[in-house]
Amino acid sequence: MGMMDDAVPDRYEHNPMLAIVENFVLDAIGQLDAESAAKLSAIVCKTFGGTDWRKVIRDQFGLPPDTEKQLRAAWKQRQEEADAQQNDVSPEEFAQDAADNIVADTGS
Repeated sequence: MGMMDDAVPDRYEHNPMLAIVENFVLDAIGQLDAESAAKLSAIVCKTFGGTDWRKVIRDQFGLPPDTEKQLRAAWKQRQEEADAQQNDVSPEEFAQDAADNIVADTGS
């Protein structure tokens, strides 16, 4: 049996907010395309109100205003560590780890 395109990965089945937070992280590190960011903005602002989806996510998770800057610094550090160890790190892997930490820190 092949993979279904519309199947929800187990990772998101119990906490769909993880997908939104991962995309927030990808956006912060410059890895989210404009079309996806626009869709995310519409979904987040429609669901939670507001006009700035990034601020809405920060507010929902109690994140500081400089979260995106912190994520960019952590991404750069993770890339440097991976380079030093001759490993690869994907933006998606970084986003999943960061989202796990953000959600765990808020108890969501």
